[in-house]
This record gives sequence, C-alpha cells and structure tokens, in this order.
Amino acid sequence: MYRKVFKNTLLSTALLAATACVGGFNGPQHAMTVQETHPISVDSQTVTLTIESDPSTSDVSSVDHARLRAFAEAYMLDGHGPLTITAPSGTGGDLDGQEAAADIRQALHEAGVPWSALAGATYRTSGGSENPKLIISYTHYVATPSECGIWTDVRSRDYRNLRTPNLGCATMNNYAAMIADPHELIAPAGTDPRDGEAVVRGINAYRAGEVTASEADETIDAGTAN
Repeated sequence: MYRKVFKNTLLSTALLAATACVGGFNGPQHAMTVQETHPISVDSQTVTLTIESDPSTSDVSSVDHARLRAFAEAYMLDGHGPLTITAPSGTGGDLDGQEAAADIRQALHEAGVPWSALAGATYRTSGGSENPKLIISYTHYVATPSECGIWTDVRSRDYRNLRTPNLGCATMNNYAAMIADPHELIAPAGTDPRDGEAVVRGINAYRAGEVTASEADETIDAGTAN
C-alpha cells in the first residue's frame, strides 16, 4: 500500500517537473524573430512651408524662390502624394492670394515638380488679415525604431542560454536610420520594365563575336591603387 502511494507520488512529481520545464523553455516569445521583438514603426508627417503674400506685387521674391527650390528638392526626394498650395479665402485679398499661388505653382514646376503632382486648396481667413499666408505642404514618412536598454542582469540568471533581450535591437535601429524612404517598409517602390532593345543589342553583339564587356582603362594599375 505504502509502496503504491510512494510510486504514485514520484510519478506525479516527475510529471509536474516535466510540465514546468516545458512551460519555462521554448515558449512563444522565444520563437519571435528580431523584426518582431524590435519592430520599426512607420508614421506619416506633413511638411509645410509658409510664404506671406505681398499685395503690392505679384512676383515671388528671390528669397522665396530659393526656399521653394529647396522645398521642391525635398519633396522629390522623399515626398509622397500631391504637393499642395493652400491659398487664403474669405478676404478682400483673395485675388492677390490666387495670383501668388499661381506664381508659386510656376516656381515649383520650374524647380522640377511635374504639373500632375501640384494640387490647390483654400482656407478661410478673418477679414482683418492684411497679408494672409500661403501654405505649401506634402506628406513624407518617418521610420521610428524600438528603444534598446535592458543592460543589467541579462545573463547572470539565465540558465537556458537564450538570446538576450537586446539581440538585434542595434541592427534594427541602424536600419531605420539608414533607409532612404521609410514608405518602402509599407509598400515597396515600383520598378520600371527592363530595356528590351538593350538586351537584344547585347545578344546580337555576342552572336556576332563582338566584345560585350566594358572597356578597361589600361592606365589604371589595380595592384597599386589606393
């Protein structure tokens, strides 16, 4: 009788120990990838440029021209969606604002922004606004990595030889800082179709026995180049 009870007690203890080991080791959190442990969030932000309209002239000043060129370059580098020129509405200077918006649109196009990317909008102003402002805006995306910082007591009590909580965090932070266009983490950029004519020319040259490799500069010594 006592032997049977003792045997059942030993079996129950072993079963509980095995269950505890299975629960403590190789849990779902240990199967997560580095990208899941240290994710990169992508958020949209609105970039704006404000230009004050001058009712005494319809021309854009040289300073504003320089600001618009820099703004257009930034838009073409990492902008998404339309580049919107928002003009004031609801005052006696509506015509001046619309003329200024047309001049700004022309300046942006001359800076390289296609007409199809330019959009217009209006906003209401109070009647006392003497020099209402025009707002140029576009959307771009920012990549924000997760924070790293669990540095204390990471391995001293880890008897399972699992990876540390910070593994891969620095890599993901560097990746978020280096990516040129964070929007590609949401939707990859499209690619242009290959040049079929260039492929055919290369095949025809190969079939004709012509040299298809790039010409080498004999004046360059690869062995001594720094």
